[in-house]
Amino acid sequence: MSLRLESFGALRLLNAAGEPVAFPEKGLLTLCYLLDRPDRKCSRRALARFLWDSPGNPDIMANLRKMISRIQARQAELGVELLAFTATDVRVRRESFVADRSELDTLASTDPLDVLRRLLSLLRPDFLAELADQSTGMRAWVSGERGRHMAILIDAVKQALPQARSRADIGLIKEAALRIFRDAPDDENIRHILLQAYEAEGSLENARQLFESRRPDLRNALDVGLDLQALKEVRRIFDAGRATPLPAAPRLDSSIVLKATPLPRLVLLPPAEAGDAGFLPMLSEALIEDVTIGLCALNSVSVVAPHTAVQIARHADRQGMILRHSISYVLHTRLAAGSGPPSLFVQLVYAASDEVIWAERFSLEKYDLIADRREMARRIAKELSAQIRQNESVRGAFEANPAAYHSYLLGFRDMKRLSLPDIRRARKAFREALQHSAHFSPALAGLARTFLMEWLLTARGDAELIRLAEDYANRAIVADPSLASGFRQLGVAKLYLNDFDESVVALKVAEELSPHYADGIASYADTLVHASRPADGLAKIDRAISLNPLSPAEYLWTEAGANFALFRYGEALDAIGRMDDRTPADRLAAACWAMLGDVKNARLYMRKARETNPDFDVDRWLTLVPFKETWQREQYREALRKAGF
Repeated sequence: MSLRLESFGALRLLNAAGEPVAFPEKGLLTLCYLLDRPDRKCSRRALARFLWDSPGNPDIMANLRKMISRIQARQAELGVELLAFTATDVRVRRESFVADRSELDTLASTDPLDVLRRLLSLLRPDFLAELADQSTGMRAWVSGERGRHMAILIDAVKQALPQARSRADIGLIKEAALRIFRDAPDDENIRHILLQAYEAEGSLENARQLFESRRPDLRNALDVGLDLQALKEVRRIFDAGRATPLPAAPRLDSSIVLKATPLPRLVLLPPAEAGDAGFLPMLSEALIEDVTIGLCALNSVSVVAPHTAVQIARHADRQGMILRHSISYVLHTRLAAGSGPPSLFVQLVYAASDEVIWAERFSLEKYDLIADRREMARRIAKELSAQIRQNESVRGAFEANPAAYHSYLLGFRDMKRLSLPDIRRARKAFREALQHSAHFSPALAGLARTFLMEWLLTARGDAELIRLAEDYANRAIVADPSLASGFRQLGVAKLYLNDFDESVVALKVAEELSPHYADGIASYADTLVHASRPADGLAKIDRAISLNPLSPAEYLWTEAGANFALFRYGEALDAIGRMDDRTPADRLAAACWAMLGDVKNARLYMRKARETNPDFDVDRWLTLVPFKETWQREQYREALRKAGF
């Protein structure tokens, strides 16, 4: 009798005519399980544990004996032996039947598209999809097998991608990606492949609906009274970029080529103190190496080797090295001994935007680190993996547009310096990024930022700059409403338009979208200060600084402004003193010294501010600076007048 064992979808045994053949379900499960073992056999006790091990089944060996009796009786009726039993073992008789699972190991063809087609036909239904009443061991085995099958399918998709040219080829790639997406909706590579396939077919709206069906809907989060035109555009996010459909009969040499997205690269930088002598630096460096080793086992991220990581950490141009090696994420680490217990501060940063994704502090007291180092390493590795996977699910635009991404990085680097030449150089880089990809949301948000910073630095009240900032912030939200950067810039623009409530709401959305986005939280803090809530603003800026301890000058400028509004002029000057470039805060420094009664220093900083902006006029400036309540404006006016402006 010719028999076939099917395990994808329903578990069943078929005869030569394709008709079902009755057989005990546990016997069919045993066939599947033993086919997966190298020697095609296992002990009776091991099989009993696999089939029935659970708190509700104390006498699993009695269950096994009853099952064997039923199987032997049925095999006698069929006249074929599928399973052979001895006093101690159970063995599968492989020659007595064929199995659909065996096709996974026999697929071979010179045509990767043909392999993918056959593999997809086999894997459309889940392995043992209708199986119920599973033991703990069985569930783990089924889950592992399904994961292995998906890995085989993913590899087949990668092999077939370069060959896909015709409409039929692209349809096959899309179908396979959809099958993988069903089990792994957060896999950014698969999402990118699907997006390209739908775009090639001219049906991006279908991609949008598919993605929205498998992740929390952002619309409710956005429907909070922000710019109405932006929200309308968000709901039509794919319309403006809708691709032209393929012709009815595309040629085989069509230029449409789908490609896989590379894994994001992560570098773990050891603490700067790791090269020092001592117990803590040595163990903290070992802890980071443990984390690196743990991450190397993952297929969701590519980890830079420890030797290279050390070289990057010690290099004078660390940012240049990160750019040169196409690194997506950086884990900064820092030892803190101080007066309290020693600790290791870790901070995961997204390199493209310098955004803090996650930060945590771990105790390095001797008994903790020695006893729990491996557990700490596993915890850090697990958290890093989860945070990167979550972040990647909304960052596809970066990896999908490498040329735009590169120009964006250059612009972002220039934005870190608060001077007009650097701001305008950054604007040029962001415009270049948009030439490569017109809907590249990070570059759109970056452009908005350049107009806002120029408005601040020139102090001329140019309304056109704010209008452009608002426009580009809206465009950034349209291009990708899941990124916080567009909402951050919209919130700042609304602030300078004196729309305090809308500004607070936009920045609140930015914080909800990215709770560890230190730059966004810093902008939120600044808005709260101008909204005459300086105490709340100071609390926010403290949170931003805790996430990004080596804070940019902008954070400290906001901290100084919050302290000034709270009449804490000494603390404001202390914050200004910690800025790398204090020039933008010269006017605020003069105001602080004046309120402290130090006329000499007030005049000194007044003259420095005049050198940068000789046309500055107090009354005109104060009509432009947004303050919700009159007392705050009058406090600043009094301070500037005392300083000699």
